[in-house]
Amino acid sequence: MDDYEHSMYYFMKCMEEDAEDYASLYNVIYCFECLGQHREAIDYLNVFLNSNPYSEVAWHQVGKQYYALKEYERAIAAFDFAIISDDTFVGAYFEKAKVLERLKRYHEAIENYLITIDLDQPTSFALLRTGKCYEKLGNTDLALQFYFKCVEEDVLLDKGWIAITDYYFKRKNYQKALYYIDKALNIDNENLRYWKRYGEINLKLKLYEEAEVGFRKAIENGSLDFQVWIMRADVLHELGEYNAAINHLKQAMEYFSDNAEIEYRLTGLYYSTRETTKAEYHLQNALKLDFDSNIILEVFFPLVYEQNAVQKLIKKFRK
Repeated sequence: MDDYEHSMYYFMKCMEEDAEDYASLYNVIYCFECLGQHREAIDYLNVFLNSNPYSEVAWHQVGKQYYALKEYERAIAAFDFAIISDDTFVGAYFEKAKVLERLKRYHEAIENYLITIDLDQPTSFALLRTGKCYEKLGNTDLALQFYFKCVEEDVLLDKGWIAITDYYFKRKNYQKALYYIDKALNIDNENLRYWKRYGEINLKLKLYEEAEVGFRKAIENGSLDFQVWIMRADVLHELGEYNAAINHLKQAMEYFSDNAEIEYRLTGLYYSTRETTKAEYHLQNALKLDFDSNIILEVFFPLVYEQNAVQKLIKKFRK
């Protein structure tokens, strides 16, 4: 019923009856979190720890509350107490690693992620984060090894495939990036993040028809990433599909209203299809929303930008 205050009260009653009822303890803390009461959760846990000083679960929860409050050093201290209470507590090492990574203490983060892997079955997320830390340290070979271990452990983890694809994309090895995003799409062809990457890679390769497919598929699978919508419009423009680009941008306006980038593109497209009245309407809208972004016309529609009517309107709004 989302009545967290009453729910919390009765879970606390359970804890009074049985201090080792960790299911109830988790639920008490969950209620505090739903109410946004992280400080109150810490106070409650501290009272609990006065009677149960070696409760690794309670220390772990204290650390998570400090993490939510961005008090990272205190979070680390709490996780350390959890580890002192139980040096095989995988969750404490994992959460500590996350904090250390946030603090850019990558060597220490790796050390803690690797402990979780040694203590338990390797988790795809721990393998992924270890790879990310190695990449931040510039050890790209080890980073890639861990990304591959990640997708071997969990072939459905999209973050793993994205990490491999982005690794090659950043190094401008677009053919290899395309190879791995194709592999990912063969596993899950409804993943909008995969389709976005597919579109971006093909755009770099100047394979515009394939790029359009990627961005369109991402949108069909629910993407509301503004850049995906804009990139598809630009690809359609590149392909000379002006009417399709116009229809696409009109649909985009339903999600991204009063957007200068859309208005300038519609201006250029309507001038290109000789629909001058509509073009002028959208140009005025664009200039009102963000005058300085008229560079979009200069870059994407240079012939339109140079037209006297366009320059006249720009000068009028500049004044």
